[in-house]
Amino acid sequence: MADDDPPVDRRAHPDPYGTPPLPDGDRVRSRTPSTPPPPATTRHQVIAALILVIVVAAVVLRVLR
Repeated sequence: MADDDPPVDRRAHPDPYGTPPLPDGDRVRSRTPSTPPPPATTRHQVIAALILVIVVAAVVLRVLR
C-alpha cells in the first residue's frame, strides 16, 4: 500500500535555492528601522492638484463633446 511508507523528513533534504538558515542568536543582527519618507511639500501638492484639474477637465470635455 502506498500509505504504508513513513513520512519523509523534509529537513534532511533542504531546498538548495531557499534562504539559508539564520545563524545562532548571538550572531543575529537586527535591522535598523527605515526612516519614513519626508512629507509632501507645497510644490508637490500644487503639482498634484494641477494634474487632477487637468484630468477632470479632460473627462468633462470628453463627456460634453
